[in-house]
Amino acid sequence: MRRTLGLILLAASCGAMATEPAPDGIDARPRSGEKSWRLFCEGCHKPGPEAPGTRVLADRLGWDKAPLKGRQDLDPTYAKHVVRHGLIEMAPLRPTDITDEELDALITYLRQP
Repeated sequence: MRRTLGLILLAASCGAMATEPAPDGIDARPRSGEKSWRLFCEGCHKPGPEAPGTRVLADRLGWDKAPLKGRQDLDPTYAKHVVRHGLIEMAPLRPTDITDEELDALITYLRQP
């Protein structure tokens, strides 16, 4: 009986924890372009040489094209392909990670100055 009660309390507390929102509403779906950027991209692609993705792009394209944020010449079709299939050391993101709608919002966000 005591063990059963303990299991019931454990299951109830796990259920409560699973329904709590993540900080800053990052799990609210659909995510905005900015939230997707912060969740999936910013760690590697923020401006500056300390970001590995930005450094790789700088080596390939030059520092003027290295930052993704604010790029007016970012081809949406190519960006979607890279996100879905990965590139070099960038892992692909599945539609369960970022939906097509969220990916469109991310690209719109990136193209804003």
